[in-house]
Amino acid sequence: MIKINNAEELANKIDYTNLNNLSKKEDIDYLVKKANEYKFYSVVVSPYYVKYTKELLKDSAVKLTTVAGFPLGFSTPKTKKKEAKIAIKNGIDELDMVANIQALKTKDYDTVTQEIEKVKKVCNEKILKVIIEAELLNDEEIVKISEIIANSGGDYIKTSTGMSGQSPTIHNIRIIQKTAPQMKIKASGGIKDYKTAIRLLSLGVDRIGTSSGDLIIEEYKRISEKHWNYV
Repeated sequence: MIKINNAEELANKIDYTNLNNLSKKEDIDYLVKKANEYKFYSVVVSPYYVKYTKELLKDSAVKLTTVAGFPLGFSTPKTKKKEAKIAIKNGIDELDMVANIQALKTKDYDTVTQEIEKVKKVCNEKILKVIIEAELLNDEEIVKISEIIANSGGDYIKTSTGMSGQSPTIHNIRIIQKTAPQMKIKASGGIKDYKTAIRLLSLGVDRIGTSSGDLIIEEYKRISEKHWNYV
């Protein structure tokens, strides 16, 4: 199991997320407050809240991430490219783009390839994470889309939007790692506790996406305090 030395080290592996379509400004205020307090790697917000969040983060080391093609991924490559341009203009550091799963399912690999290439060209040096909804794919499809992302310029393979109601599986992560060992992986979807986060990091996942980041860090701190009380 991976060794986490302190809460800040764990927090630096987490993209703390609020993509709830009912979120108000006070919810984003809370997200940024906790991100600064715990030192999460980034916050992930909807495109609507990018400008607002950028202003909140103006004196912070926490990075800003938004989404494109979210949550279903079936918008056109041209649309996703436009979303990426607007997001970058508004000050994001990283972009999480949902791949076109419909195109993948119909073996229209050109469309999947083109959208990643187009968006990555816009992103340039900024990090592009491509969401594959792994829990909705069979093994062959996970292999194929992992190959496409690796060859099209994506920086991360992200397991899920979190909308499928399923959590990342060891099996699917192992397929991604075997197919594209050079790619970084972001695990997301139903990650709500410390043990799950640590288990995924122990598999070699590079980043965790979760809306429960504050709860995970607070749980880690309780466990750590309990441990040291017994030492």
